[in-house]
Amino acid sequence: MFDAISPAAKAAPEAFNSSKQRLWHPLWFAFISAIGLTLLLNGHFLQAVQAKVPGQYGLQLNLVAILFLLNLLLVVLFSFRRLQKPAVLVFFAIGAFSYYFIDSFGIVIDKAMLQNAVETDVAEAKGILTVSMIWQVFGMMLFPILCISLIKVRSLPAMQFFKHWLLALVLVVLSLGSLIASGFSELAPFFRNYKDVKHLALPFSPMSAAVSFSSDLIKQQFPTKFVQLGQDAVQPLAVKTDKPRLIVLVLGETARADHFQLNGYARPTNPKLSQLPVYSFKDVSSCGTATAHSVPCMFSNMGRENYKETIAKNSSNILDVLAKAGINVNWLDNNSGCKGVCARVPTDLVFEQQQNPLCTDGQCLDPVLLEALDKQLQKPVTSDRLIVLHQMGSHGPEYYRRSAGSDKVFLPECTDKQIQLCAPTDIVNAYDNSIVATDSLLAGVIERLNKEQNYQTAMFYLSDHGESLGESGIYLHGLPYWMAPKAQTQVPMLWWMSGAYASSQQLTAECIAARQQNPYSHDNLFHSLLGMFKVSTDLYQSGKDIFHTC
Repeated sequence: MFDAISPAAKAAPEAFNSSKQRLWHPLWFAFISAIGLTLLLNGHFLQAVQAKVPGQYGLQLNLVAILFLLNLLLVVLFSFRRLQKPAVLVFFAIGAFSYYFIDSFGIVIDKAMLQNAVETDVAEAKGILTVSMIWQVFGMMLFPILCISLIKVRSLPAMQFFKHWLLALVLVVLSLGSLIASGFSELAPFFRNYKDVKHLALPFSPMSAAVSFSSDLIKQQFPTKFVQLGQDAVQPLAVKTDKPRLIVLVLGETARADHFQLNGYARPTNPKLSQLPVYSFKDVSSCGTATAHSVPCMFSNMGRENYKETIAKNSSNILDVLAKAGINVNWLDNNSGCKGVCARVPTDLVFEQQQNPLCTDGQCLDPVLLEALDKQLQKPVTSDRLIVLHQMGSHGPEYYRRSAGSDKVFLPECTDKQIQLCAPTDIVNAYDNSIVATDSLLAGVIERLNKEQNYQTAMFYLSDHGESLGESGIYLHGLPYWMAPKAQTQVPMLWWMSGAYASSQQLTAECIAARQQNPYSHDNLFHSLLGMFKVSTDLYQSGKDIFHTC
């Protein structure tokens, strides 16, 4: 009698197995994934929306719904059988990393920031990678990992899936259009007045930036014909001097104007330069907020308002024009490269000297530039010269690594890669010590030029961009220019000249000193360098030459 089994008992295991093996439609999985992306990664977006339009619950709900539909559209587009789960993991990973940087440093992931990440070197990347970052990202990845592991997705016949997929796309797009159309009167002024909020929408915003950046990379693989500018550039015989001119252009890194003692900063960050006849221009704006943008821009003749990277990288810059006029140009680099600016002039990557005691872990202290400069000055004198020294400067977040012991005036320093965890005073101490190190470098350059007997010498210093040190919760640099604080866009610019250079160029100290309060920008570099060497070319605009009227 024990062998008798009822039909209900036979059906129970089958029902259990059927439930256990329940398969989800791929578009339902996309829907759940989009909910997870929207809710788990967008705390900063939701906070910003509430802060910008408090009490406007209809508009807030509309913005959240639009973000959800954008994320759903993103996931649905990649809902094909073998692609869907890996794509969802990638979207969550992009969002998690973006969330970490927004949360920790107050920076946003736009096209310019992606370019910075791609063009950085290993040593710089190590300065940002931390165990805390890995743990935080891993914690945010638990939800998608569990979903992918536990949810089984059904494999549909190709034609059936295509119909469902197309219908889903149409419904999402129609829903998006309806929401935007019905709320346009509120949405348009919101995005016009609060442009920064869209950069907090994860992962849609960084994905959109990635598409734009990839498009630019593809275009660079098919470059347009290189445009030779300044082919008429010459040095007329009438402007030749008894001794050749030597200009040392020091290209600073991450230095902000308001932390220079010469500009009124209360701390003694320029102990050596303040004892020298140096002119400090106190109102100077950068072309961008990151090296990858600012450096090509400042050496081009386009100016910030008209700058286009694809054109700049396929046309002559000021170094090429000077070389065409017969100026001997050399680039000495202690940063991560010249971003294409020095591609056609002799270049020395001094940071590769890892046997040098000034170098560790792929990075060197800036005094290696003085050693490289000494070698350049030993070369035979043949013509006017421009030597560019590209600093490591104040590159963060490891500011403490930019100064030697003798330059560590302000203590204690922040020595944590996660500078947001340090006391604000410790961050500023480490940063200010890097400015003291720059002061030592520039004083060393001036000392060498002052002793030089073979040239008429001058030094020009200009930083590529500034830096945020935690003000308003923002760290580092690279914010879109329209939303960047002055800490990232106001940069120091200094000038020193020997008596012989001043005399031959007929420059008066009083005239230059009177212009130290005038507003200038990176746009002035191209034309000022032409003026320093008295180069004649149709490209030259005297109104943008800082020294023309002097």
